[in-house]
Amino acid sequence: MTKISVIETPRLRISPFSHRDFEVFVGTMLTDPRVVEFYYSYKNLSDLDAIRHKAKSDFWDEFEVSRDGYAWPTWSAYERSKPEVMVGWCGLLHGELSATRGKPELQYMIAGDSHGKGYATEFAAAVLRQAASDNTADSVVATVDIPNVGSIRVLEKLGFERAGMIHAYGSDEMYLYELSLVEP
Repeated sequence: MTKISVIETPRLRISPFSHRDFEVFVGTMLTDPRVVEFYYSYKNLSDLDAIRHKAKSDFWDEFEVSRDGYAWPTWSAYERSKPEVMVGWCGLLHGELSATRGKPELQYMIAGDSHGKGYATEFAAAVLRQAASDNTADSVVATVDIPNVGSIRVLEKLGFERAGMIHAYGSDEMYLYELSLVEP
């Protein structure tokens, strides 16, 4: 298993998600209505301390469990041309579906100003390539809200296949996707 600390793509510098990244994520992404559109429990929060507290249990703690318990890291991405601009985070997580499906769940969140630029596909593809290279998973699952057309496009560009509808994260309007990381 090869563990690396930085992945570079043509436009992104990708590294393990840190405390600094968490603060940027909370202060910019979780306060942006474009980003939290499908994260319903964050839509009406405006107090930064309340958002940070909720995000610690919803995100940071889950990132740590996934990394420490399953060797599934979460990554942050910054633009290579503007290293101060966080594009988002992406990782294989031990989420709600992992316990029942026995597979990591690809999850990501992209900054509002980075929507529609292909960053999610570029970022997630790099994370999936690294997972395949590290042999940390044979296959992965993902969920997406049915109205989230952008994320549906990302998953399908990555080669995920729709496996049906599923109740997840408190919603009945979710698609389940699956992807094998093993070469046929």
